[in-house]
Amino acid sequence: MNLLYTTVGHYLSLESQQNIGVWQDQSHCVELIPCHQLVNYLHFSPASTLAQVDAIVCDADTDAVAFDWDMQPYYTFPVETALAVAEDVHRLPESCAMRDGRKWRSVPFIIIGRASSLRAAKTHAHLLLTEDPIRTLKKIEQVVHEYQERILEDYRFAGILVRFERGRAQVQPAHERANPCIETEYYYPPADRRKNKVWTTVKRDDQGLRLDVELFRMLLDRGASETEMHKFFEEHPNILMEARLGIPLSHELRFTKPEFRTPDFVMSPILGPHNNAEIGLLELKGSAEKVLTKGTYAGFAAKVHSAINQVRDYDSFRGDPANLESLLQALGFIPDKAKLAVLIGRSPASGDRDLFELRKSQLPDVEVVTYDDIFETQAKQLDRTRERWSYNIISEF
Repeated sequence: MNLLYTTVGHYLSLESQQNIGVWQDQSHCVELIPCHQLVNYLHFSPASTLAQVDAIVCDADTDAVAFDWDMQPYYTFPVETALAVAEDVHRLPESCAMRDGRKWRSVPFIIIGRASSLRAAKTHAHLLLTEDPIRTLKKIEQVVHEYQERILEDYRFAGILVRFERGRAQVQPAHERANPCIETEYYYPPADRRKNKVWTTVKRDDQGLRLDVELFRMLLDRGASETEMHKFFEEHPNILMEARLGIPLSHELRFTKPEFRTPDFVMSPILGPHNNAEIGLLELKGSAEKVLTKGTYAGFAAKVHSAINQVRDYDSFRGDPANLESLLQALGFIPDKAKLAVLIGRSPASGDRDLFELRKSQLPDVEVVTYDDIFETQAKQLDRTRERWSYNIISEF
């Protein structure tokens, strides 16, 4: 999930930091916005049109009494404040939408608060009692699951093709809609920036996760090529999103100078360029490529060095004024800087691991990532699914 996190009261409380840390460890993208900035960001900031968020989570679990500079107490009414913000979000114009056309006003607004503060209220927001981060996360996942089900049904009215295949929900490319002008409760077509050309997974259940892990493992075991791995990530963008914590844009950035140069993936922030205008540039190579060479001066293989030079060149092209229009067209903003990464090969055997880590540490500007690193984020989720399933079975007895 991609979560926009905000708080009523202390912006970076220990409780908020704990929630964010645990949820990110569970491979969810979480970005923060101060509560007083939220509505202005959604309504007026161009960055919000480039975002991709599954829920807004507002932490209202703060003390009802605070103290001013003179140490005089005053009441803060955190839940009431959160409800007012939720109502402001719900009143946003229909045209306030994200990069995939989903309307901000229809995104789940989840308020976390104490039992004594929450009360029955006529609101579209979801009220959750404060619990430990994992239990809270499970409830958020359920809210998002129900929201995604409504989105998929809504897509059908908008003319977008939807199919369900072995635990995955996939959509047909947006530009092939039967009628591109149909606006629905959740979807605003003019805001849709998607350019995908294949069936793309937008939701998956536990069966879909298991299938993705099995297919990923099969591709690695037979040494899939760069083209095969690129297609796999295009069809299942959530895999790179969870591993690299950004929105993967495949071959969308095409430089003007020099021509015919395009990074495999650009990773865009899930809130657009709100907190910073940094992007990720990710260059893919085959999964069977050698990562290390042996000998007196052992280190990265030639293919790794070539990929490093390639992604460095992309970063230099990014800084060329001749490419400003290309950047704006592809991303919607001009990035201030880029994190460079190369995805190649498999993790070295245990005996070569220290050398691999040493050589990685000697690269100040480029991260070398293996396919096993990406696979691990999916395998961990599968392990957590099995643990949850075993827990549920035991609980029934």
